[in-house]
Amino acid sequence: MKKILPLITLLVGFYGSAQVKGVTEDGNEVILFDNGTWKFVNESDAQTLEKIDENPAVFGRNTDQSILLKSSRLDAGIYYSPKKWEVSAQAVGSHIEYFLRDKNPDNPLFGFMTTEKLQIPDLKSLKNLMLEGIQKNVDYFRLKQSEYRTVNGLKVLYLRYAANVKGLDFEYGIYYYLTASGYCAVVFYCAQNEFVKNSVAAEQFLNGIVKTEKQKPIEIIYTSPPPPMR
Repeated sequence: MKKILPLITLLVGFYGSAQVKGVTEDGNEVILFDNGTWKFVNESDAQTLEKIDENPAVFGRNTDQSILLKSSRLDAGIYYSPKKWEVSAQAVGSHIEYFLRDKNPDNPLFGFMTTEKLQIPDLKSLKNLMLEGIQKNVDYFRLKQSEYRTVNGLKVLYLRYAANVKGLDFEYGIYYYLTASGYCAVVFYCAQNEFVKNSVAAEQFLNGIVKTEKQKPIEIIYTSPPPPMR
């Protein structure tokens, strides 16, 4: 806001009552109105935030997505390609069950699967809940796409948005899937200026989401040690 105020003052004072466009120091376009108010040109408007399109296409995983990672909390999982992705052993959050990264170190792409046992009535309610939480934790947010999709026989919600986190610009593609016990989210993200170039990789990764029985805990059977030798 501090960066944009000098620009607004300058343009309003110079052009009088005309409606003009300007650019902030951050590179964001703004429209200046004759009453002294302003708005971002590309700001997510109410229609974008409220509307959810219906994509008629049918999506499915690729044959090279051969390894299944099962949730230990819900009946959900994700298939991934071992040629493209590697699973990180490092814990990154209480709700993130699996975190993956591109095997190519020169191609910083990331993905993860997160689950939470939370009773939510429908995907629209989940969207509203997620967007409210996201916008509270980022410095800039723009919703680019919101639609229902059918993926591997599941009805999912697809969201694509850009966000600035601590001065870094990222772009995200997410599938949300509701189960009887909660929700599963499969997330792909990378630097914002790299997302379009990697949009195919993003879609392929997300299309690995499936419904599956949750992973059962491994049972360890302990036996009594043999008697000592005399």
